[in-house]
Amino acid sequence: MTSYKARIQQQLGLVQMLQASGLNTYSREVSSGCGPTMRVEGKECINFISNSYMGFSVHPKVIEAAKKALSKYGLGIGGSPLACGTTSLHLKLAERIAANYGTESALVFATGYQALAGTIQGLLGRGDVALLDNLDHRSIIDGCALSGVKIRSFIHNDMQDLEQLVERTAKQKGHRMLIVDSVYSMDGDVAKLAQINEICRSAGVTIMIDEAHSLGILGKNGKGLLEHFDMPNGADIISGTFSKFAGAVGGFTAADREVIDYLRHYSSPFVFSASIPPAVVAAVHTSFELLESEPEWHKLLWENVDFMLKGLKQLGFDTGNSETPVIPIMIRDTEKVLRMNRQLLDQGVYCSPVVHPGVPLKMERLRLGVMATHTSDHLSSALETFGRVGREYEVI
Repeated sequence: MTSYKARIQQQLGLVQMLQASGLNTYSREVSSGCGPTMRVEGKECINFISNSYMGFSVHPKVIEAAKKALSKYGLGIGGSPLACGTTSLHLKLAERIAANYGTESALVFATGYQALAGTIQGLLGRGDVALLDNLDHRSIIDGCALSGVKIRSFIHNDMQDLEQLVERTAKQKGHRMLIVDSVYSMDGDVAKLAQINEICRSAGVTIMIDEAHSLGILGKNGKGLLEHFDMPNGADIISGTFSKFAGAVGGFTAADREVIDYLRHYSSPFVFSASIPPAVVAAVHTSFELLESEPEWHKLLWENVDFMLKGLKQLGFDTGNSETPVIPIMIRDTEKVLRMNRQLLDQGVYCSPVVHPGVPLKMERLRLGVMATHTSDHLSSALETFGRVGREYEVI
């Protein structure tokens, strides 16, 4: 029998080989805030690695809100939400989330991962069936594992395959819930909400969406997938994170009041975790306010997305089906991805290398996150660097 340490050593061998090669760009030391540029290993780089699409984490109003809350409440609140971890700030933020999605209530979790995993664990159990897109986020898969629910998957964004899956599971005992990402975190494409509703509603399948890369991004006012498709009742349960549009930490679930009250008492990750710090809560609430009071950031974001997608395609890069700030540059070769990413970082462009098991073999890519705060100079300079490195490695 193989010991756990033997398994660790085997897996660490791969990491150590990467570190020894000089190609490792994971967990580099950052010594600045998450703006359009970041100081990485002492060098200023254009930031394409973060998910802080709006750039709000370094906005002066957000920082000021966090300072005020820190002065009043201190670093943390000292307990779980069911104990002493619910302040007026937490309640105010929950109300804001519910208003954003037009639901009766909402719940604030310590992380986005916990929001997805905890909601699924709380609502589903053995005998139920979760219908998942095969590119769903890991937090969804882990939530299903935690709940003991049966998992049935369909081909990514393939509505014919989903329809067949719904038909095949019609006689399953227990409840069926479809769970999908609103925007897929590695591909940047969008869930087909209209078709999903057409297939699932008549079959009695509950719809849950993960708004991680959609909140603040999609829709004319940045309210997410439901606004994007003008389908206010397009999902029954809505979960997500604050780590993208607000560049913070924390998560949420929005739904009917009865569902939220149930999760408040029966979602293990919610019940048994310390509450999100008040300073973070205040900063996230201010980020919501900025979506309304400073809509120019949303406009700038989409101008930058259009500019970057167009520029990369003109250079000859394959950006897949992306239509959002999440932009993959498909390389389809692990070593080439790692070498290109190391060279890009050395030349002042900081992005993310995504290889197996993060994506399937032959689907390796560089992943970019476009920000509202990128200037035209940032984007033009980055495109020039991408073009130079892409030609050197014969990708374009």
